[in-house]
Amino acid sequence: MNFITKVVAAASFALAAGTAQAAVIDFEDLSNGDIVTTQYSGVTFSSSGSSVNKVTTQPGIGFGNNFLCTAGGAGASINCTDDTILTFASGVSNLSFWQVGDNTTGVVAMVDVFVGGLLSATVDIFGFDDFNTPNLVDLSAFTNVTSIRIHSITDPGGLGWDDFSYDTANVVPLPAGMVLLLSALGPVCLLRRRR
Repeated sequence: MNFITKVVAAASFALAAGTAQAAVIDFEDLSNGDIVTTQYSGVTFSSSGSSVNKVTTQPGIGFGNNFLCTAGGAGASINCTDDTILTFASGVSNLSFWQVGDNTTGVVAMVDVFVGGLLSATVDIFGFDDFNTPNLVDLSAFTNVTSIRIHSITDPGGLGWDDFSYDTANVVPLPAGMVLLLSALGPVCLLRRRR
């Protein structure tokens, strides 16, 4: 394999490897009371202390029948007031999720966003005193998100979380010059191979 063929093959592999795949976690495949940890590929759910994340089935709140809440321990009932932490196996982009079950207005929680393993920002989560209407938490401005921590819940009834959505790989566009070079090299490689 000559140098030009190697360059074209490497570039083709890079383009194929950069394809983003969308993931949506809506908890509809789990049952009421299930503790959520590693059921979903590429992400681990955890909490602080002995708290856990549990599926709660309450049709009419959020999307579908199920959403996520916290509980003070494996055998405890949901309280929806403790931290929810998502740790991704590799950086994600276009991340968003929905806050459900708010009973007040203003800032009802916060989310720490970690990019490349480092704290990048803390984003406010708002409530509109509309228990049955989900509110979008849009973190799509961040790329290579490796973890988020939802915390400081002040809503009097606690909060749930639903429909976590993200892309599992970032698409890195090639510079225009590289695209032109690859376009020119492709036919040259084919000609050389025919000879």
